[in-house]
Amino acid sequence: MAPLPQRWIYGETAKRLGREVRRLCVFDDTTPIATPIAIAQIVMRTKFGMRTSLLTRGPLFLPECPQHIQRAALTSLRRALPFGVHLMTSETRLRRMGLTAAPEVVELDLSQELASLRAGMHGKWRNALKKAEGTRLKVAQLQPSPGVLMPLLRTEKSRQAKGRYRGLPPEFMLAVQDVAPKSLRLFSASDAQMLFVIHGTSASYQIGHTGSEGRALNAHNLILWEAIRRLKSDGVLRLDLGTLDRDKAPDLARFKLRSGAQTRHLAPAALM
Repeated sequence: MAPLPQRWIYGETAKRLGREVRRLCVFDDTTPIATPIAIAQIVMRTKFGMRTSLLTRGPLFLPECPQHIQRAALTSLRRALPFGVHLMTSETRLRRMGLTAAPEVVELDLSQELASLRAGMHGKWRNALKKAEGTRLKVAQLQPSPGVLMPLLRTEKSRQAKGRYRGLPPEFMLAVQDVAPKSLRLFSASDAQMLFVIHGTSASYQIGHTGSEGRALNAHNLILWEAIRRLKSDGVLRLDLGTLDRDKAPDLARFKLRSGAQTRHLAPAALM
């Protein structure tokens, strides 16, 4: 159930893009036998002579690890890293002073039955899905080769360049395709597509796009529902729909919220 930035697939992809990656395990040595209490995957880069270490959505603590031990683990992690700037965004708040606003993520619990998932949708979202099911639209799962991915990735790069929102660079998905092509799930209907990454028992939504026809026929509603069905059959228990940006991407935020997903706040970015 670990988030994508703490999966090894993420680290291997970051390496392909020229980053240095370190994977560390923290042990509690106050017990007779040193006990592992946390693991962390940290991505590092050097720019203008300064090395920056970024711990995203980590560390991952073993259950029942008290908060004072968690803070001590952070100190150990920081000491194990090279000199430079050490930044982190954790699942829960471990540092008092945040450098940013607390991000809000949206998640769907796929351990539920399909009937329960459908019942949990907002009425307008479910009605849009029904309308899409009544059209000629059919959802196809495509083989996500580089050639198939490129049109979607070019569109994504253009949107990010216009500052509409921030996300992983499209080049990251090409690197994922190279590192672990079987982890990608690309679904298409009409001129609409959605791309997901499976990691363990979780999956993360990455990129979506729709043209005028797909928008008119509610193609993304149909694609997401079909993706849910197929991801469940692949053993996925949680679908991470990403962060909410209610200001820059209000339509996308509304789409995610009305799908029946639950929101929660992560800790703000902080110094490790």
